[in-house]
Amino acid sequence: MARTKSLSPGLLRKLDRLYDQAPVVKLGAGDKLAVFSDLHLGNGGRDDDFARNARLYADALEKYYAPQGFMLVLNGDIEELARFPLASIVRRWGEVYRSWRTFADRGALFKLAGNHDLVLLRRRPGDLPFPVGEALRLEIGAKRLWLFHGHQTSRWNWAFQALGAVLLRWLLHPLGIGNYTVARSSRRRFNVERRAYLHARARKMAVCIGHTHRPLFESLPRLFSVQMEIENLVRRYPGATAREKLELEEKLAALGAEHAGLQRREPRSGGESLYHDGPLLPCLFNSGCGIGRHGVTALEFDSRRARLVYWFDRQRSRKYIEAEGYAPQQLGNGDHYRVILKEEDLDYIFTRIQLLG
Repeated sequence: MARTKSLSPGLLRKLDRLYDQAPVVKLGAGDKLAVFSDLHLGNGGRDDDFARNARLYADALEKYYAPQGFMLVLNGDIEELARFPLASIVRRWGEVYRSWRTFADRGALFKLAGNHDLVLLRRRPGDLPFPVGEALRLEIGAKRLWLFHGHQTSRWNWAFQALGAVLLRWLLHPLGIGNYTVARSSRRRFNVERRAYLHARARKMAVCIGHTHRPLFESLPRLFSVQMEIENLVRRYPGATAREKLELEEKLAALGAEHAGLQRREPRSGGESLYHDGPLLPCLFNSGCGIGRHGVTALEFDSRRARLVYWFDRQRSRKYIEAEGYAPQQLGNGDHYRVILKEEDLDYIFTRIQLLG
């Protein structure tokens, strides 16, 4: 059966309500905002997925985002409450909560709930380290960017979401069964992304989600972006000088190796893509996750540009240090680096959304 390329009326109304109820934050000239999602903070034990990137993430906040005056959005699944009590998480990761407090104290922290920390929406605000909402609207002049975790595109209702969390904590986790998320199912991941994309397209705005753990920039996963980069370099090759050809060959070799690795981790099936009838619109973004094997992905926005960035530890990966075409930025004198994977002008993004939607 062919997949529908439109949202059901019920889901469209649900997402519209979520959008209408979201508070608005205006991003003016000189303002900057970073978006992280899916950190899955645990209790620091061997089952804590956040532990390996904890120092890297804390350094990014303390030594880069806070000193530069960024606003910070935590877009869901920040605490792994499906497996650990909030008190044990706060106790173990006090350093991270203190970093968040520096943003909150100047009104620059916005924390949203995901399906793994959904229970926070039912607690009294005074019982929480920080206020928690469901969605956020970012306005940059006339440009509209809507942020929500992404589980809201599911047809499952709140009761089923909560039941899944209870089952995970009290049955699967004690048995040593890991955290099964939508990120491990290519079909479910694709459905989340497609529904978010279709809603953003219908409303002619950009949307930023998490939930799937897959970074997206301008509606494209990294695999597709690398393919496009390879094609563009190959087109340049015939007319290049001898020296330019050597540089292109080095870049193509690095991109080819990255493409092969992405294909192994993220095989394509059934020709699935986010394409709608007509051109693909650059209206869907995903901040990825904070529990990657080698690092942490994030999205950055200012009044002019959008960026997909990757924070990594050179003790675990030197790919972006050694590969051509990247300019990783070292954080102080240590092993932690920030590299821009994709960057684009917001006027270009929203012009395509408005004219081609």
